[in-house]
Amino acid sequence: MEILKQDLRPYGIDPSKGRSYENITYVLALVYNTLQARVEKYLAAQNLCAVQFNLLMLAAYQNNGQGLSQVDLSKRLIASASNITKLVEKSVRAGWLTRKTNPQNRRANIICITEQGQKLIDSIWPGYDALLRSLTACIPAQEQAAMAQILDKWFFNLQQENK
Repeated sequence: MEILKQDLRPYGIDPSKGRSYENITYVLALVYNTLQARVEKYLAAQNLCAVQFNLLMLAAYQNNGQGLSQVDLSKRLIASASNITKLVEKSVRAGWLTRKTNPQNRRANIICITEQGQKLIDSIWPGYDALLRSLTACIPAQEQAAMAQILDKWFFNLQQENK
């Protein structure tokens, strides 16, 4: 797929000003919004939102499938504790997650994926993966690898600054 050079000025981005840092952050925000809208549309057809799907994925694949605390989930999902509580409750009612008391801290819950939740992830994944592939298809494979490295480095550097 050919990458087209577009005029970004209608989006408030003027590359002629020579502020690459500004272009990077604004275009990244535009890309995120576009990707998020497409992912939400796909997941809505599965009766899920992106945060809920990511919640299920974290419960299934992080910490060797032993579950995570709601605090850890909220940190990894960049969502408020109250939002996570509501999504966990909805997912527990649907039979996708279980909530159990943390043996090291009786005031905390560990959230785990259920067999039904795992089956849901497994049924959604092929279409989700195909969507992500299609959304990045306009970027040549070698540039995808370089872009992934750059974004990873940026993310981890920003995370270090937060500590």
